[in-house]
Amino acid sequence: MSTRNRVTATLGVAALGLLAACGGGGGGTDGTPRFVAIATGGTGGAYYPIGGAMGAMLAREIPEIESATAETTGGSVENLQRVGGGDAEIGFAQNDGVFNAINGEGAFDSPQPVCTIGMVYLNVLQVVTTADRGISTFQDLPGRRVSVGDAGSATELFMRQVVEYLGMSYDDFAEVQRLPFADQTTAIRNNQLDVGSWVVAPGVSSIQDLASSDQIVILTMSDEELSGLTEQYPYYVATELEPGTYQGVDEAVPVAATWNSLLMNAEADEEFVYQVTKAVHENVEDLAGGHPSGGDLAPENIADALAPLHPGAIRYFDEIGQEYPQDLGECGAQA
Repeated sequence: MSTRNRVTATLGVAALGLLAACGGGGGGTDGTPRFVAIATGGTGGAYYPIGGAMGAMLAREIPEIESATAETTGGSVENLQRVGGGDAEIGFAQNDGVFNAINGEGAFDSPQPVCTIGMVYLNVLQVVTTADRGISTFQDLPGRRVSVGDAGSATELFMRQVVEYLGMSYDDFAEVQRLPFADQTTAIRNNQLDVGSWVVAPGVSSIQDLASSDQIVILTMSDEELSGLTEQYPYYVATELEPGTYQGVDEAVPVAATWNSLLMNAEADEEFVYQVTKAVHENVEDLAGGHPSGGDLAPENIADALAPLHPGAIRYFDEIGQEYPQDLGECGAQA
C-alpha cells in the first residue's frame, strides 16, 4: 500500500582506488574475493545477526569464498560509505540513507557507487506511549516529553521529518530527549518521559518489555497523512503493524516505514554479484536463523528498490522471471 516516487540517479564511480572485488582482500581470477566484509550495524540490532548468518551461508554456498564476516558499524550511513568506497563487499542500509547516498545529499558529499541486490525487511516508525497519558496521534505531542531516538540515529532522522511534515517542530514539545531504545522504555515506565520513538522491525524487545507492564499505544497517522508523507519522501512507505505484534495491541495500526536495502559496489564483478544475489534469495531460512526479520527478504521486494540494480542482480532476477524497476538509471553510470 505504498505511495512512492521513483528516483533516477546517476552515480559517479571513482575510477581509482576501487578493485573489482572491492575491499575483501584478494580473490580468484573470476573476480570473487576470498574474504568478504559485510557492513552491518551494532550487535543489538537486526543487521548484525542477519549479516553473521549471511556470511556463514555465503562461505558455504560460494566455493571461492573462504570467509565472509559481519562487521559492526555505526549503521546505514557508514555502511553506504564503506560499500561505496570499496571497504566492504556487502552492506545493509535503510532507504532514507540510500536516497541520500545515490543523490549525494545529507551526509554524502557526492553520489555513492552503490547498487541494489535485494530488499530485506521494513523498518517501521513506532512512536509509543502508554494509554494513561491520553496520547493517540502525532497531533497530541505538543506540550509532551518526547524522546526522538538516539542522537544521529536513523530513528531521529525519520522522526524529525515526520514531525516537520505534520507542521510541527521539536520546539512544540515540552521536552526533547535523545535516548537509546532500552532507555526510552525505562524512562516511560518511570514517568520521566511521555513518548518514545523507534525505527526498527516490528516486535522489538524494548517495546515488548513496556507492553508487558503497561497498556501501550502506538501513534497513528491518517491515510491522507501517510499518502502525503510517502509522496513527499520517496524512501518512506505506508504499512500496518499487525494485530498482536505487541501485547494489548489487538488492532492493526497504520504506520510509516522504510525498506532496508542490501547493496554492493557498482564495480563489483558481475559473476560475484550474481552468485551473492542468488545465494541470499535462495537461502532465506539461513538469514531468518540470524534474526526473524531476515526471513522477510524476497524477490518481489525488489519493486521498492531506490538504488539502481547491479547487472549481476538483474541477471538473477531475469533468470527467475522477477520484474524489477526499470526507471532507476544505470548502476555506476558516470555523472
